[in-house]
Amino acid sequence: MTTIIIVVHVIVALLLIGVVLIQRGQGADMGVSFGGGGAQTLFGSRGSGSFLGKLTGGLAATFMLTSLTLAFFSQQQAGSVIDHAQLPAQQVPAEQPQGFDPSKLKSDAPVDTLPAAE
Repeated sequence: MTTIIIVVHVIVALLLIGVVLIQRGQGADMGVSFGGGGAQTLFGSRGSGSFLGKLTGGLAATFMLTSLTLAFFSQQQAGSVIDHAQLPAQQVPAEQPQGFDPSKLKSDAPVDTLPAAE
């Protein structure tokens, strides 16, 4: 069931991208008002606003529905993180890590100094 919804979700996403890229911007109507390009459009001189707008809305609604359905199914399968945790009651590491000990850096050797500038 989840596989079918994922396939539908991907197909709807690709169709939605395609339909959005096909649509004209709002500035494209300016050229039509000055007499250009009315007869050369695919959907007629009226434009593709109503058809592509409804198609975009339907694809967007389907995309949202499949997204919510997939989220619901994944939440049902996942369960709680606390339920999946399998920690023992007392867990003590076998060897304590050695930290930085500044007392081991002490040395009685004299510190070399830089020669005086001439």
